[in-house]
Amino acid sequence: MLRNTLLQLRSNLGRVSAAGLAIVLGVAFVAASLVFAGTLRSSMERMLSAPYLAADVVVSTSTMTGQGEISPSERNEREAERVENIRRVDGVATASPRYEDYVNGSWDGGKGTVQLKRLPQDEQLRWYELSEGEYPTARNQAVINERAAKAEGITPGDRIEVEGFGTPSVGSTGDEQQQEPPKTEVTVSGLVDTGETLLTGSGAPTLFADVGVLQEFATSGYSEIDLVLADGADTQAVLERVREAAPESADVRTGDQAAQHQVEQFSTSASVALNAALLPFGGIALFVAGFVIVNTFSVLHAQRRRQYALLRCVGATRGQIRRSALSEALIIGVASSVIGTALGILVVPTVGWPIGLTGSPADLGALGITPWAFVVPLLAGVLVTFLAALAPAARAIRVSPLAALRPVADEQSARRMGRVRLVFAAVLTALGGALLFGGAVLGVVALAVFGGMIGAVGVLLFTPTLIPGVARLIGKLFRVFGPTGVLATGNAVRNPYRASSTSTALMIGVGLLVVLMTGAATAERSAIAEIDRSMPIDAQISSMSQNGSVPDGLVEDVRSMDGTAVSTELLGARAEVDAADEVRVSSGKLPVQLLGVEPGKLSEVARHGGDVLEQGTVVAHPDFLSSLGWSDGQRVELAAGPNPITVRVESAKLGDYNELLLSESDLRATGLETKPMSVWAHASADADLQQYASDLQELSDNSSGDSALSVSGAAMSRANVMQVLNVMLLVMTGLLGVAVIIAVVGIANTLGLSVIERGRESALLRALGLTRGQLRGTLALEAILLALVGAVLGAVLGVVLAWGGVAAMLGQAQVPVAFAVPWWQVALVLACSIPVGILASVLPARRAVRAVPAAALAEE
Repeated sequence: MLRNTLLQLRSNLGRVSAAGLAIVLGVAFVAASLVFAGTLRSSMERMLSAPYLAADVVVSTSTMTGQGEISPSERNEREAERVENIRRVDGVATASPRYEDYVNGSWDGGKGTVQLKRLPQDEQLRWYELSEGEYPTARNQAVINERAAKAEGITPGDRIEVEGFGTPSVGSTGDEQQQEPPKTEVTVSGLVDTGETLLTGSGAPTLFADVGVLQEFATSGYSEIDLVLADGADTQAVLERVREAAPESADVRTGDQAAQHQVEQFSTSASVALNAALLPFGGIALFVAGFVIVNTFSVLHAQRRRQYALLRCVGATRGQIRRSALSEALIIGVASSVIGTALGILVVPTVGWPIGLTGSPADLGALGITPWAFVVPLLAGVLVTFLAALAPAARAIRVSPLAALRPVADEQSARRMGRVRLVFAAVLTALGGALLFGGAVLGVVALAVFGGMIGAVGVLLFTPTLIPGVARLIGKLFRVFGPTGVLATGNAVRNPYRASSTSTALMIGVGLLVVLMTGAATAERSAIAEIDRSMPIDAQISSMSQNGSVPDGLVEDVRSMDGTAVSTELLGARAEVDAADEVRVSSGKLPVQLLGVEPGKLSEVARHGGDVLEQGTVVAHPDFLSSLGWSDGQRVELAAGPNPITVRVESAKLGDYNELLLSESDLRATGLETKPMSVWAHASADADLQQYASDLQELSDNSSGDSALSVSGAAMSRANVMQVLNVMLLVMTGLLGVAVIIAVVGIANTLGLSVIERGRESALLRALGLTRGQLRGTLALEAILLALVGAVLGAVLGVVLAWGGVAAMLGQAQVPVAFAVPWWQVALVLACSIPVGILASVLPARRAVRAVPAAALAEE
């Protein structure tokens, strides 16, 4: 029987190629996902562990010196003393505190947030490699990470101006709160390769500078001290002595131990998250491939009925025929899985090279290939193939030899859905629908997901009855094509199980696409509605400088932008106000920014809530009221300037957290020196939000120094939400594309096998006058009908599942649901099913029209 199996496989290689291709694609996706996640993990491990592996011993703690109750100068003295205590430990050659902080940076052609890191004097602790230029030789020089430098066009010799954010630490003295934020200029002396990639690095510029420079900006002290031991020192003995000299809260580890701790803390979780995000799509692709396999073997075994009957008559047992059928499936599964695994592994360096994961498309050494990357895809492909072949193999041996030898039509055409399965499918669908509805109403995600899965299984079980019925209904529209349309409809529904498995594969792919589209549209509309509710101001353009102001003419520039309906300029002043006793700090005051605007102008620029500002009122953010010890409606004395004023407190989310909003006259009455500090704008109803946000961001990008601007507001938040959701939708649609491609392969496979199966029938029709073009049209219409049925049912199921899932997620997050169906996107998906059907029919139709009617009618 093994020889017979191999001969069958060789003679029917073309017929099983589609099933093999489906498995190759699905397995390749799984293998690529595992290798990609492994490569990401190895890249993160290298980047995270490198700073620690450079040190012999690492002393770390959440805070080395504390903050908030001492001045920066006193903090630096304490830090230096503790570092010196550890440096004096016998066996320690170098002790280098690790300072890190974020600052504002501006350079020729750009600006943004810059990370500052210390540049160790000991070369052993420089875990990065110099790729261009030289290391600093002066205090005002620094090296920068190569990836960010290339992206920003920074080269050795360029100057970068860095400025602190000007945010005083809680509890610093009143005088210190009034100090200007630190500012300095550094010259880039070289570029260093820190091992960042597009996925592992943030892409932000990182300056490695002298510790003295970092001490000017660091607001929280150092986080770690890296130690280099003297030659010949006993590491364990030094560890014990360092533990005695370090603070009790400090963790003292070797460099290897600290590196392993970082890797376990960060890279493993990232790899697991990536696998969790990608592997389900591979599972979907394999699930869809299973339908193609079922169809392929169902048709093949049906075509071999007479052959199996002859084998039974000459002595073959049912078990032997079953084993032969399953052996054939296993051979196909193993071969396809091996090819798919190899293809998936080779895809990663090709894709990873442009984003920096590998050095070249052929750089296999940089890949994070683990044994699981071989075992899981191989087992998954073989298992799916084997399970999908069980039912066709069981049906193949169910017919008696004498019945199989009779010249009757394929028994599968007469198969109908059993009552037990029908009832079971109906119960599952109803139960799943009820749980989905309950989860959506109650805001319980787990209940909605569980209900959606049960309901989807019920619908899948119901497809042998559902799909032919829908096909007949849609097929009535095909009557306009004449006899070819009638023949196409009849052929499509002749075998309910074959039609259902063919259309179900596409139904799953389209259903998931529509779930994503509808979920993204609903999430976008709901998020925008929540943003509009909580952020009444569309655009807020403010000065980033501690004591700066917005440029002259900015309000006119904003007003002239496409998309701006109304804009107004706000006067402002920075000051301090008394804090509540329970949050009172050493100085007893909290820093605030006072903004003044005429109430009428505020009502025009704010979409809602602008009418709360009146003469004699102060408007504060609700969350800031508790810090101030104020309550809504309370009358307070605002002693922010030389002239205290009495105002009534109103709560509204009009400004930022620490901003107090007054009328212009009340602000001037405080006696503070005011200057234009912000411009607020209201976007027009027909504004292109993403373009409008881009134009606003350009204002910020083109500003620098004391005139540097920050942009915030509802328009920016709405644009960010839209961009994130659009990118997610694009990525997930691309991932689901593999499943859709497999479904298309399945349709083409079904048609191709049907052409072989209906060879005599097609020849008879040709003999009766059906032209080659009409035969080709019949197959095209049959493919279009099967694709349309799958797409329509998938779209309906997708909309229902999306409603339940998104409603549950937003309900759990206590965000009002604004359900939205992107009808034009759904219509585009349905329209695409037509060319998909035509494409799937090309090769089968080509084979069908090549057959000579007389030869096909001849007795086999």
